[in-house]
Amino acid sequence: MKVHRAVRYRLHPGSARKNQQLHGTAGACRFVWNHMVGKLRDEYEAWGICNFSYMSTKNVPTPGLGRTFTILRRHSYKWLQGYSAYIVKSSLQPIERTYKAFFKDLETGRKLNRKPPQLHGRWTTTPSFPINYESAKVSGESLYVQKVGWMKLAGSNPYPDGEFKSGTVKYECGNWYAYLVYEVDTQVSLPHSIKEVGIDRNIAEGRLAVLSDGTKHGGPDLKRKVAKRKRYERSMARKREVWWKNQKNFCGPKPQGRPRYQPSNRYLRTQIRHQRACAAERFARKNWGHHVSKAIASEYDVAYVEKLNIRGMTKSAKGTKEKPGRHVKSKSGLNRKVLASAWGTLELCLNYKMEVRHVDPAYTSQTCHQCGHVDKDSRKQTDFKCTACGHADDADVNAALNILAFGNGAAGRGGGDTGGKSCHSRPGKRQEMGLPDRREPVKLST
Repeated sequence: MKVHRAVRYRLHPGSARKNQQLHGTAGACRFVWNHMVGKLRDEYEAWGICNFSYMSTKNVPTPGLGRTFTILRRHSYKWLQGYSAYIVKSSLQPIERTYKAFFKDLETGRKLNRKPPQLHGRWTTTPSFPINYESAKVSGESLYVQKVGWMKLAGSNPYPDGEFKSGTVKYECGNWYAYLVYEVDTQVSLPHSIKEVGIDRNIAEGRLAVLSDGTKHGGPDLKRKVAKRKRYERSMARKREVWWKNQKNFCGPKPQGRPRYQPSNRYLRTQIRHQRACAAERFARKNWGHHVSKAIASEYDVAYVEKLNIRGMTKSAKGTKEKPGRHVKSKSGLNRKVLASAWGTLELCLNYKMEVRHVDPAYTSQTCHQCGHVDKDSRKQTDFKCTACGHADDADVNAALNILAFGNGAAGRGGGDTGGKSCHSRPGKRQEMGLPDRREPVKLST
């Protein structure tokens, strides 16, 4: 079976000309992107249709993206000829895919009252551009990019037999990096017996991931990295002024609206240090996710996790002027803890190491694993004691066991004899579905 794997390299241009050419290629992609986004938006507002394809299309009054880019490159903006036409055109593929899906939904009527694509301009984004096997070549520890030349790659490749397919060249923290995607041939061996495990994710220190077998994985120690990042944030706040205060000949009333800041050279240097501190914090969480997922995948074949809407859980509670939110400060602190727990990173690392199945998270922490009784008073912080049968256990381990039971349908929970319907959403649901009330201890097949 062939899969795709991405590897991150440090890219050394080797000369000032190549470094300038990389920045110019990223700038050309950004310029053409903004031009095409505005072109398609104006065409749709004027005629109700726009030509988003590279090829010529009938019954459309304007040329497509490919023809428009050729006109720009040959006549309007000849400076684009100094950069690879293939790379710049490849950066427009997301626009084509987005508009193609939009018009397909309009034709089929799958999504009624759908608004046109809201693509934003790229002004302050990180300089980057896409590459593939037609616009770049990889040979050993070197990378060739059209109109730039050969550059040295620093880093190890865990897939020496993989075939280079695509990638992205990105400018991060004052340095250039190459994210290369390889096509790797993997051999899948079927296990003699499938081992399953339930995983409960938390925000408490020392138990960010708790398994149904009682194993508890704590998070990485990021205190020094977080303190360093916050110190740079305070330093940047002292190194900028409102732009109109720096104007020597400025006269007139104070400008209204949100103030615009003029960064100093010291601010820009501190900004790079802040970006590196954020990157170190991010890579530490990613490294933790890989280590924990490898430890789980080496013992089990299938993992059950709760289907959590992390974006909705970390949404701000500030509200609006008409309907202001409540407990905004405490909610913001909870959001930071949830995001720092790396729930999504752990699930992403598990996805390509083993099979991951999702479970409805309703009442997993309030259900007794032994008798199935649901009561919120059974859980007290990290301890769980059932109010019906008296079963006592660690609260997170009990939740992980429930996730495993709901996932594999043990004792009729979450599937099996219920026809695929969930039977753990609230107390008494089994009686409403016409199922017997089970109070016997449950034996899980692990």
